Amino acid sequence: MTKSKTLLLLGTALIALPLPAMAQAQSDDIAVASDSQFALDRMIISAGVEKVALDTPQAVTALDQEDIDQLQATTIGDLLEGMPGVNVQGGVGQLGQGFNIRGMGTAIGDSDNRILMTVDGVTKFYEQYRMGAFFSEPELYKRVEVLRGPASSTLYGAGALAGVINFTTKDASDFLRDGDKLAVRLKGATETNAQGHTLSGIVATEPVDGVELLGSYNYRRTDDYKSGNGDTVAASATESDSWLVKGRVAIGGNKKHAIWASYQDWISDAPQVYDQISAATGSSLMRRRVHDKTAVLGYVNDFNGSKFFNVEAQVAYSLSKVHQTETTFLGANLEYSDFSYESWQAKVQNTSEFAMGGDWTTFLILGGQWSTQERRNPRVNFDGTVTPGAGTHPEGDMDRYGLFGQLEIVWSDKLTIMPGVRVDWTRLTPGDTVVGGTVLTDKVKDSGVSPKLAALYNITPWFGLFGSVARTVRMPNIDEIFTRSATRPNNPDLKPEKSDNYEAGFTLSFDDMLGKNDRFRAKTTLFQNDVKDLIVNVSAAAGTPYFQNINRSRFKGIELEAEYGMGGFYARGNASFIDGKNRLTGDYLNTIPANDYRLTLGYNDVASGLSGGWTGEFAERQDKVTPGSFASAGSGLATPGYSVHNLFFAFKPQGGVAKGFEFRIAMDNIFDKQYRRHLSSLAAEGQSFRFTVANTF
Repeated sequence: MTKSKTLLLLGTALIALPLPAMAQAQSDDIAVASDSQFALDRMIISAGVEKVALDTPQAVTALDQEDIDQLQATTIGDLLEGMPGVNVQGGVGQLGQGFNIRGMGTAIGDSDNRILMTVDGVTKFYEQYRMGAFFSEPELYKRVEVLRGPASSTLYGAGALAGVINFTTKDASDFLRDGDKLAVRLKGATETNAQGHTLSGIVATEPVDGVELLGSYNYRRTDDYKSGNGDTVAASATESDSWLVKGRVAIGGNKKHAIWASYQDWISDAPQVYDQISAATGSSLMRRRVHDKTAVLGYVNDFNGSKFFNVEAQVAYSLSKVHQTETTFLGANLEYSDFSYESWQAKVQNTSEFAMGGDWTTFLILGGQWSTQERRNPRVNFDGTVTPGAGTHPEGDMDRYGLFGQLEIVWSDKLTIMPGVRVDWTRLTPGDTVVGGTVLTDKVKDSGVSPKLAALYNITPWFGLFGSVARTVRMPNIDEIFTRSATRPNNPDLKPEKSDNYEAGFTLSFDDMLGKNDRFRAKTTLFQNDVKDLIVNVSAAAGTPYFQNINRSRFKGIELEAEYGMGGFYARGNASFIDGKNRLTGDYLNTIPANDYRLTLGYNDVASGLSGGWTGEFAERQDKVTPGSFASAGSGLATPGYSVHNLFFAFKPQGGVAKGFEFRIAMDNIFDKQYRRHLSSLAAEGQSFRFTVANTF
């Protein structure tokens, strides 16, 4: 164990040891320490039956609307970066970001999709070399939940070796108050470093009882930003337009029996550096029009409060497409090329509740999923000739089917036991990609079973223990099965990756600890994830398949979260320590982030609407890397430690002519520190001031 880990654990122990003596019986009318609900007291809606994060027997983190507004995020990565165990990898702009949970990530190169991402329940996936994984706008969302670890696969699908990220879009009911039939929200924001500006407008209405409609539009523009030493960081600019329409119709006046639908559209069209992932030189410029669409039609029915039937169903459409032009440096005859992932999806699940006598209750979730996805890459020459993809970016189709079940056995507020299992099948069909005069014809089928068992036991009202064991299977995808060249074959015999994950931890919960109505919450999670048959591309030798099952890897670490509040004062902190090695060679894995710590100290005066605080981000040196012939920034090179300090302020007038307005100021990297997060290929932003004004009327 490193010195930093030892000191942190000792510090946690020193805080916790005197607490039992100071703890008092919890009351039913404890005042909230601040206007913002504690993150560990926040309800989690994506891990099964709704419950608070502290009582969920796995590592979870949720951001609500206040968190999202406070961050004044430019990219989705800005929302996720502060969560324990979660990092952004690759580029820093909207088009270059992949994500990493506990040392495993998505879309940093040829193939890497071990995180599942959903928008309103729709699975999103994009995989193009030198591009990011997820294209969207932070202003569209009111909630983000991250479920860390492979136990999340039960409800969401095979392949979540690292975890699941769920995004929930805004609803009309979020803005309609006190029987209002119409609400309008306007928002404007600016940023000094990148000369950025954002405009957002929302219209929400309930024209008749039970019918809610929302429309939203967001306009965002920034230049390339400057790092702490004053250098302009190429490929960091943002240019996007997005909009969302969403509606919900309650049936028979019952809001839990309803049909709902949403459609969101995100477009970016501007010159871009070709390589959005590695350290960009700016010498190879092209034009990329990125268009992402998500549409979903959903149905919910609680059958008038039935204990046995509570149905949720949806059908969805997803398209992520990149249209590349001005690419003659890739070939004199190439006019344009398209890269797209288009899918249709469906999901249905039912939740039943069974009273078992005494204080025992059992919930049963049963469901199924289906999806079909087309990966296309037409490359069009000036003479009209179309090439269907390349050997290193083959076309193809993927069909997926899954059945799942999860029990939640609850005894009072003391014990929760969650067994679950999922069975998945995939079928891959090669496309029309021609390599060496041949077209692949053989289909590849795989299947996998992913069981889990999780439990949480509250030994006392203030101390709980939890743990889980889970096996998750990730089947090979189109890239891994069909990639080939004239000198290197594809590998149809790849085995699915298998992850065996173990977690254990404890929770602390105290009220009236140091004074009346104060609160303390803490959650510590230790994990070990052993991955067998990891699929990697490791050799460029002729005759060697692009992708192979070659090693056994182990990811292990510890995540700590703690919060304290008294009156308007609050403190929040988290820390994450992750190690990862190839167990056969002993080499370090180059997807492991630096050990990092975050601390926020703030004050919120509910009466006046004034709030503000300080956030510090601290990272240790990360030199546990394995340099190689392809080592580059963000992969295989060591990074020094750093500390960054940020300030934030908000004012929400509670009366007078300004009531309804929100004013926010953020000062990021106030000492203009030059630094690079370990998994990022580009330097982080230097000193920047952000200003936001919004009003709902």
